[in-house]
Formats: sequence, structure tokens, C-alpha cells
Amino acid sequence: MMKDHIFLKLGSVKDAEADAIISEINNDLIFSAENSCSLGPDVDYEIVRQCLAIGKLDLGDAVTTDAGNLKARWVIHAASMDYDEHSTEDSIVSSMRAALNRANEIGARTVAVPPIGVATSEIPVKRVAELLLSECLRHNDRESSVEEATFYLPNAQMMRIFEECLKQI
Repeated sequence: MMKDHIFLKLGSVKDAEADAIISEINNDLIFSAENSCSLGPDVDYEIVRQCLAIGKLDLGDAVTTDAGNLKARWVIHAASMDYDEHSTEDSIVSSMRAALNRANEIGARTVAVPPIGVATSEIPVKRVAELLLSECLRHNDRESSVEEATFYLPNAQMMRIFEECLKQI
């Protein structure tokens, strides 16, 4: 996608109005208070049921479910970490790439993206921003239905870091 089709917004992907919401999750697709997940531990039961039916993903892969009571049509679960491990630069990039590929497969035009890896790694926010934004721009090199990505960021400090990285890449 083009740089001018990447947007930054304060808030949570849970509130996004997009075709698909990308949600960072562990590769066991387990939602719990102890595990970081972009949708949090109190996820709509239908989403949890679908994830349980899918089972385990390879690290760096992604899978699509319905969005339950969210304002999107789909949730794309991006497995950036093992159940009891941290995200790495490789797993952040590969899970983002897999999520964008799944969005293309389902025909999503707009995606809402959390800051994958910020809460699940020890990687500095600036580096995470570079990884995620660069992968979005690389997705432009592929034929895709995805036209727009909006990153939902939890605070103004992270917003400033992502804005600066977006200007520089």
C-alpha cells in the first residue's frame, strides 16, 4: 500500500470500523489476562470458539475468524509470539506479513492494526514502528485488495514515535 494510505489513530483496534481488525495473539490462540492480546481477555465468545476450533498456529502465521460483536467483519489473528515467549523482530514482521496476506485473501480493503510487538517484546517502540510500517509499504509491491491500514496506538508518546517513523521511511 502507498505511504499516504497508512494512518495513525489514538485508541484500540477493538473500536475500529474497518473490514478487518488485526489482533496480536500467541500461537496457541489463547485469550487470557496473562497473555497479551490486542482484543484483551474479554473477547466475544464466538471469536474464542472459532479460535479454539482452529487450534495452534505456526509462529509468525495468521488466521481469520468472524468479528463477533466488533464493528469489523473479520478478525485476523497474528501469532507474533509463542504462548510463554516474547515476540522477536522476525515474528513481528512475519505475523504482520501473514495478516496482510490473509486480509488480501478475504478481500478486505481496510485493516485496523495494533502496535504488534510493543507489549510482547523488549524491542524499542521506534524499532517496532519501523518494522510494521516497512512491512505495510512492502505489501504495496504485491497485488492486493488492501488499500488502507490504520494503526491504533494507545498513547500520544507512541503516536509521536510512529509519526516520525512514517515520515522517515
